[in-house]
Amino acid sequence: MRRREALAALWAAARAARGERRTSSVLIEVRSGRVISEQAGRMAGPPGSTMKPLVLATLIEAGKLRAEDRWPCPGELRIAGRALACSHPPLSAPVDARTAIAYSCNCFVAHMAERFEPGELERALRRFGLDEQRPADTRLLALGEDGVLATASALAAAYRRLALGAPELVLAGMEDAVEYGTAQRARVQWWKVAGKTGSVVSAEGAHLAWFAGFAPSRVPKVAVAVMVQGRSGGSDAAPVARQMLEACVKETP
Repeated sequence: MRRREALAALWAAARAARGERRTSSVLIEVRSGRVISEQAGRMAGPPGSTMKPLVLATLIEAGKLRAEDRWPCPGELRIAGRALACSHPPLSAPVDARTAIAYSCNCFVAHMAERFEPGELERALRRFGLDEQRPADTRLLALGEDGVLATASALAAAYRRLALGAPELVLAGMEDAVEYGTAQRARVQWWKVAGKTGSVVSAEGAHLAWFAGFAPSRVPKVAVAVMVQGRSGGSDAAPVARQMLEACVKETP
């Protein structure tokens, strides 16, 4: 069975399992940027925590974040009246960039985002193919909570760009997210996956669950992004990505 047919069969089974929940999912080839398969790619929403690897990669490349930089996560976080407390368990040591990605630490990313100059993050997002929709607090933009909307297609393209040159700290953090962090349900046999989940509420009140990543993590062949109506990127979106990646593993010589 060809790859497209295998993916179509897996998606049909996944849609049946998810019932009527709307899903948008895209798989692209990293080397060429060719879209392998796309389902309902026009649906857009705030990308939530899938922004974190892009944000931290930008800080690292600008020399504004180092491997030794750490921040003791206080757990609680409020920005512009929004409650954005971290959902990870209490951590015994200050958080670094790798751990922040693995456990999706809002406090670390929001704190480090204060190192951006005005307009710097917005320019970086445009280089990843993501445009700011309206002015927003830089910390909310860095958390994917406000100021930017993305389709699965746009996010898959952004993660393809990340796959072509992710800083080691970011790459390791995304591998950790799939190995033991928030994205464990995206793990597949034979390929090591680098990925990040996201869970967010849109301006219309819809709960959206995200997963974005690429595999194999160290020699990427494909990038994937999934957005589904659901409350948990780890529980609702990551399993869809796993099915798509498993199909690629089976169809790759």
